[in-house]
Amino acid sequence: MIHPVWPVARLAALTDVIYVHVDMDVLDPSEVAGHPLTAPEGPTSRELAAALEVMFQHPKVGALGIASLPYGANDKDLVSLHAAYRLIDGAVAGVKKRPR
Repeated sequence: MIHPVWPVARLAALTDVIYVHVDMDVLDPSEVAGHPLTAPEGPTSRELAAALEVMFQHPKVGALGIASLPYGANDKDLVSLHAAYRLIDGAVAGVKKRPR
């Protein structure tokens, strides 16, 4: 597995701002109920949130996009919504750990 810091360091040398985009279908299918394009061995939201926390510690990582979130009848227990919240929490935790 590639450590999340390596691509960030490489990108930081090439650009001013890094945008991180996550399609929810990359997650373990149990966390994106009803999504038609899931990754059978995808990470859990906790695993991806931990990686986002590391990435967002870098000062050039400036934005997070989350797309393809199942909703309504496909997420009646709000499992996918809570998974998305975990990803946001991971990014925020990373920003809070940035050197001042």
